[in-house]
Order: sequence, then structure tokens, then C-alpha cells
Amino acid sequence: MTGLSDTEVSLRKQNGQVNINPDVTVRNSKQIITSNIFTLFNAINIILAILVFITGHFRNALFMLVIIFNTAIGIAQELRAKKTLDKLRMLSQPHANVLRNNKLSKINGEELVLNDICKLKLGDQILSDGRVIEGHVGVNESLLTGEADTIEKKAGDELFAGSYITSGTCYMEVTKVGQDNYIYHILKNVKREKKQPSRLKDALDFIIKSVSVIIIPLGIILFYKQYFISQISLNETILQTVASLVGMIPEGLVLLTSVSLTLGALKLSNENTLVQELYSLETLARCDVLCLDKTGTITSGRLKVIDTIKYSDDDIDNIIANMMDKAKDENQTAIALKNYYHLSKDIVATRIESFSSATKKTVMESNDIRYELGAYEFLDAFKDTRVESDIKANAEKANRVLALSKNHKIIALVIIQDEIRNNAAKTLAYFEKQKVELKIISGDDAFTVANILKKVNFAKADRYVDCSNLSDEELKEKLLCNNIFGRVNPDQKCMMIEYLKENGHTVGMVGDGVNDVMALKEADFSIAMYEGADSAKNVANVVLLDNDFSHMHKIVNEGRRVINNIQRTATLFLSKTVLSIGLSILTIFLFKEYPFSPIQLTLLSTLCIGFPSFILSFEPNYEIVKGNFLANVLSRAIPSALGIIISIVVVELCSRIFPLISLNDSQTIIVFITFFTLVYVLYDISKPLNYLRTSLIIIAFIGIFTSYFIARDFFYLSNLNFEIILVIFILSTISIIFYRFFQKKDIASKIANRIDEWY
Repeated sequence: MTGLSDTEVSLRKQNGQVNINPDVTVRNSKQIITSNIFTLFNAINIILAILVFITGHFRNALFMLVIIFNTAIGIAQELRAKKTLDKLRMLSQPHANVLRNNKLSKINGEELVLNDICKLKLGDQILSDGRVIEGHVGVNESLLTGEADTIEKKAGDELFAGSYITSGTCYMEVTKVGQDNYIYHILKNVKREKKQPSRLKDALDFIIKSVSVIIIPLGIILFYKQYFISQISLNETILQTVASLVGMIPEGLVLLTSVSLTLGALKLSNENTLVQELYSLETLARCDVLCLDKTGTITSGRLKVIDTIKYSDDDIDNIIANMMDKAKDENQTAIALKNYYHLSKDIVATRIESFSSATKKTVMESNDIRYELGAYEFLDAFKDTRVESDIKANAEKANRVLALSKNHKIIALVIIQDEIRNNAAKTLAYFEKQKVELKIISGDDAFTVANILKKVNFAKADRYVDCSNLSDEELKEKLLCNNIFGRVNPDQKCMMIEYLKENGHTVGMVGDGVNDVMALKEADFSIAMYEGADSAKNVANVVLLDNDFSHMHKIVNEGRRVINNIQRTATLFLSKTVLSIGLSILTIFLFKEYPFSPIQLTLLSTLCIGFPSFILSFEPNYEIVKGNFLANVLSRAIPSALGIIISIVVVELCSRIFPLISLNDSQTIIVFITFFTLVYVLYDISKPLNYLRTSLIIIAFIGIFTSYFIARDFFYLSNLNFEIILVIFILSTISIIFYRFFQKKDIASKIANRIDEWY
């Protein structure tokens, strides 16, 4: 068995017999550019700009410069992030051990060709359909069938892409590639078939859909009212209608969210952390329960045999060495055993059963002798109080213990030391401080795991449960009030996460083995280690490329920073949207014309919303994410809009009662009232103030007064006399008072919560 030659590989590639995934889930450069340019809001803005150009008042089309600038930034940032993340994805993609030119080498899964010979071992994901030509393996086909039972495969049996090896080692010949694989016909996007839960995404989708539905009919009605009923000139009607529609569009919010999430993923990439789902950053930021598999997180996964306790005269070393040699297991435990025990005499095996996470033992039969090596409670062996005493004594030292039985009698114990990560204690302490409940879920003995946790000062190390003999209902009863769970099988892990979610928790899962795959898929947020099983990496939202669990707090902090900053700045964008919708409705029923010109809204948006939001999105903000995103945002956006609207109504009424106030004066008053109210909202969301936040407020003031003194006519602003300044001061104060009043009444949050329940 030599495998394909380079010539044979080249020929198959020329014929298209390559395992290229037909479902590309990562956007290419062209898709990024087109998705940023060809959006509904961009199309609406272009149409509005054309209408402004028709009027000849070109300055009112200045909002298009903001749109172009925002789109360019979005494209540049996403392309930059894509370049970096693509490099990391290449590292995290599943690889195949393939035999070519009589040499075993590791290649990317998409480089497999028809008739390649692959070596498969425990934890490997099968990347292409094939058949076993040598060896035997246990296979989990749950991604295909939904059933988690291990299926034994031997020479001549078929293997299917999407399955993964749970025990044993074999050589497989690739019989199908690419879209010819069985999985392609029954399941799309195998990597992550569940929808990533995201309150942020749901809220943004709701906002976009809502604005998209109302913007066109409201614009038509507004145009009709001003042109046909109020008898305003066509040019003025177009300008006022454009101003109202531009104000309704929160295009900067969508861009800011996309850029913030992308930059968050890019920032984490510098910490050797690959984010495979952008919105998963929000999910982890909201996690209140984090489930950890001990191996690979608390411990490094590197094992070392330190002692053997013998209860018979049998050649224990040779027996174990033969079992490891014939079972072909390649997990960390098997590697530690192979390094410690060496063959001295061959034992003829009539039957061999490789280790699996379900049985937790390796079995070798030689004629009428049956050897079992694994967890003591899983062996078919007679109970022995002396053995149990030795196991307990080593468990108290946080050592792992394997038992070896011969014809149902324990003949030896293997003592294994599990290396604890240096930063484990610090990382666990961080999550406890952040009020994130930790659940340690392990296939090892619960007492041993608890003692390992005591070494890292885990406060709840005494709350441990042995799950080996518990029914699902019994386990559910213990799940919420305990923190360490031992002898957990893969089905139980999945059930535990499902039950935690049913109890209203947002659940994260960290794992690295094949026995974690189903749990990783079920969790709201999942993290895998790069050195872990390919199958675990393939379903995880995030992969730790350097296997360093201490990065967890950085991931949480980055998620919190992104979501908190988006939530904070979204208030500013939606204040403008709610204000514009409210003023449009009032114009239809009360006002003669819309009170803003497009250029004035562009000025206010830039100074009070766009620029501050962009800067604030980069700020550190690691507070725990709380509450409903939409409620948190609208709790300030609606009150600020209502406060401004009330003041504008007063201005409109005064202009009718006191004809001395001209239309230009009214617009100037309204611009400054809106400015001062939005700046107050900026101040409110920026508390506590620091140098940067204070600077943003000062820059906004400098911007508005510079615009007034240097480009007054450009922005259609009139001269400010004492009377107008006094009116602005009084009405701005009234607007802010109403903002505080409506916010205190919490009306907006109640409305938002109702909306949240509805959508």
C-alpha cells in the first residue's frame, strides 16, 4: 500500500476529482464589496440624491458623501479582516492524513482526490466518502443519521463524510469527493447547521424591516401633503421629503455593527483566536453558564504514567503494551501508556476492542483470557475493597487511575498524572467574579476531577456528582445545584446543556474531544481547542489556535466591548430615526412642511451621531451585557425624540402666533434644539465621562458653532439675536426635561419588550 503518486494526483485534479466543498460559507472579496454597495438603504439614498440634484440645490445631497465614506470604510475593514481571518481558517480547517508516494503526510481536506488513501484515528472527522481497506474503527454518524451510537466498521465497510472516529485506527480509500459525497445530498452547511442565537441581529433585522416597510408609503404621503395640500413648490417639497426620508434611515447603525463585529474578530485573531461566527461574540458576552470539559481547559491534556500498582504476578507491563499495540488507539491516554509500557513478548489476540468514550475501556481477548483496561467502574470485574481504597487515595491526589482486569479480576492499577494549566486558577476566578456559573463536565472520575479543581482554588469543588449510574431525570435534579460532573457520557453532556437552556440560561461550552461534539453543537456558544479533534473544531463558533484557555476572558471582554458599544451608539442612530418618523407624521397632520432641510440633518448626524459613534465603538467597555438590546436602546432613543418633537411643536405654534418668527428662524431654532438634546443624550450614554468622551462633546460644540459662524448660509441658518438665543435655551431645556421624564417613566422599555415578544 503506497498511495497515489504525484502524477496520479495531478491527473485527478485536472479531471475535477477533488474534494472541494460546493457550499462556500465564507464570503469572498467580490461578495463583501457588492454586499456593502448594493443595499436597500444605499439604493434609497441614491434615488434621494438624484431627486436633490434635480432641484439644483446640490448642497443638500451632501449626505451622499457620508454614505460613500461609510461604505468605503465598511469594505476596507471587512477586506482587511477577511485577509487575516482566512489565514487563520487555513490553520483550523480539518486536515487529512494521506498516504502518497509511500509517505504519510497531512493535507487540507479540500486537497483530497479520488482514490486517495487516508489514515483515520480517534477524533478525526471523515472528510470524504470511502471504504475501509485495513484496520477497524468505531464511527459516530450522528451528523448524518441523528443517532449518536457508535458503529463498528471493518475492512470493506463504507465510511461517510461528516462522521467522526470514536475508536480505533484504519486506512480508508476515498471513493467519492466534493458534491458526490452522500452528505451533500442530505445536509447543507454541515459545519454549523443551527441558527446562531443573537438578540442584536434579531433587533437590527426588526429595525431594518420596519423602516423599510414604512419609509416609502410615508414618503409618498408626505410629498402629497406638502405639494398638493400645503401648496409648497415642487423643489421645496422634494427637499423636505428627502430630508425626512434621510433622517429615517439608520444606515450608519448597520455599518457600525458590521464593522464592530468584524474588527472584534480581527482583534481576537491577534490573540490566536479564530472567530467562525461573528454574532457568537454577542452570545458569549451574554453567557451566564459556561460548561467546561476538564481535559484541554483546566488541564493541558498531556498525560504521564507515574506508577503501577500490581495485585498479581502477571507481566503487567507486557499485557498493557500488547493492548495498546493491537488496539491502535491514538488518544492522549494511549500515548502516555505507550511511552511507559514496552513490548517484551507478543500475545496473540483473538479479539480486540478499541477504547471509546461510550465504553471507557479497551478490551483484548487471547483464547480464553479476557483483559480489560479502563475506568474501574466500567470494567466487568469483581469489586475489591483494597483496589477501591487505592483508587480513592490516588483520586485525593488528583491523579487519574486506570484499572486492568484479567478474567474479571483486577490485577493492576495504572496511575496517571494530568498536567494542570498554569493559568487555570486565574481564568476560573475571572468567571466566578463575573457571575458566570461554571459547570465542569468530564468523562473522568468525579472525585478525581473535584480534587484537581481544589488545586486551582475552585470555590465549588465540593459540589461534585458521579453521573455513571444516574438517569436523565436524576441528573437534571442535580444539575442546577452542583458544579462538577464526572463519568459523563456524550449523550448526557448534550442533555445537560439542553436542560440548562430550557431553564432560561445562555450556555457556552468549551471542549476539544469527539465526546464533546454533540454538546458543542447544542450550546448557544461553543469553543474548541486547535489540538482537539477535527470534529470538535468543525462545529465550534470559536477555535483557540494556541490551545490557551486563558484567552477566554479576552473573548468575553471583546464580546462585551463590541455589544455594549453598539448598544450605546445605537441610541444615537435610532433617536434620529424615531425623530424623523415622528416629525413626518406630524407634518402630514399638523405642520405645513417638514422642519428640516437635508443639509441640516447631515450636519446634526455628523456632529452628534456619526463621528461620536465611530470613536466610541473602539472604547474598552467590559461591563456585563444585561437586558433586552432593543429595550436598552429605545429607552433613550424614544424619550429624546419625544422631547425634541414637543419643543418643535412649540416652535411651530409660536411661529403661527408670533409672525415675527420667520421660517428660517424657526428652522435655526429647531436645529439648535435638536443639537443640544442629542448632545445631552451623547453625554448621558457616555457617563462616566473621561478624556475621550468629554472631547467628543467639545468637538460637537466646536463643530456646530464653526458651522454657524463660517458656513451659516450654507446650512440655511439665520442670525442669532438675543430673543432667538433665549428661545433656544428655554426650549432645549424643556426638551431635555421631557427626555428625562419619559426615560424615568420607562415607557420606551415597555414598548420595546412588547415588540421583542412579538418578533
